[in-house]
Amino acid sequence: MKLLIASTEGKLRSLKEFAETLTTLGVEIIFIRDKDYYALSDFKILKHIPFPKLLTLIKRFNPDFIFTNAPYYTAFIVKLVNRPLLVHLRGDMWTESHWNRTLYPFSSPHRMIHEWQTSVMLRGIKKADLILPLSKWLETKVKQHLQTHPTHVLYKAIDPIEWSPRRDMPLFNLQRPAIVGVFDFEIYPKVVGLLKFIKSVRKMRDAFFYFAGNGPYVNLIRRNRPSNMFLLGRLTRSGVRNILASADVFVHPSGLEALGTCVMEAALMERPIVASDVGGIPEVVKDNETGYLCDLNDTDQWIERIRFLLHNPNTAKMLGKEARKYVIKKFDWKRITRDFLRKIERKTTW
Repeated sequence: MKLLIASTEGKLRSLKEFAETLTTLGVEIIFIRDKDYYALSDFKILKHIPFPKLLTLIKRFNPDFIFTNAPYYTAFIVKLVNRPLLVHLRGDMWTESHWNRTLYPFSSPHRMIHEWQTSVMLRGIKKADLILPLSKWLETKVKQHLQTHPTHVLYKAIDPIEWSPRRDMPLFNLQRPAIVGVFDFEIYPKVVGLLKFIKSVRKMRDAFFYFAGNGPYVNLIRRNRPSNMFLLGRLTRSGVRNILASADVFVHPSGLEALGTCVMEAALMERPIVASDVGGIPEVVKDNETGYLCDLNDTDQWIERIRFLLHNPNTAKMLGKEARKYVIKKFDWKRITRDFLRKIERKTTW
């Protein structure tokens, strides 16, 4: 089987891992990123090719399928080469695009660019022969908007070696007990969850809350945060690992989440997890088995769960270890890619 993968720059890392696993299963792959041709062996750019030559190269490669997380430009290529299009959808773009528009005045250039990008993205998704949502929850969302489109869940895997607790890992100098979160301040509905969680923070004056991350809505939290809540800004990947290793409890009170990569990272770092029961998070955390899920509107439930973990370190440690086992088993690239191949090989069942 031959697979052409077209990716945006920001998502290339995870697709590289996906592709490397596929090659072990006998799939031949080339990469396209912004009109650059990639060699599978080491993912180095071989040359920059003008679009007509790129199109010729694709036709010569003759892929069985074209896989993309960037349908806004790939859909055009697919139309020209007449191959089935597989679109990996990583978020609820209908909700996210609605709230992104509210960031800018109606007549601003940013607003016009965003609306153009959204419309092109939607047209690309609608051209997909198979939509691959990031979670079962997101698959349900897709069905609400595109009822007739075939779908199949394609989880994102995560490297358990990269995200592994080590005794020699440098720790942040945090006040104790330290409750840590890693947050995306880009999407308003996500931040709404954190705004609600501030009520719990105010009632836990004897604990200290640290949130890493940045985005246009961070100032909204900064204006409302109590004195025992700290915003750390955007951290590097190693910084995220270190802050997770420094946590007594990991919390993720998000109001919108397609899956929750940061929750997966915390699980692999064996942190006891308390997260909101929204979106795809229940597909990462098994309530009362690998962590706790809470209602965003139940302030006392969050406090009760966090305090329980702080006062019962043996239970906290056990949940952390079970969380790592669960994520390693469920979000393994070999398991995910085999399931993906079984689906696309049964094309007649789409």
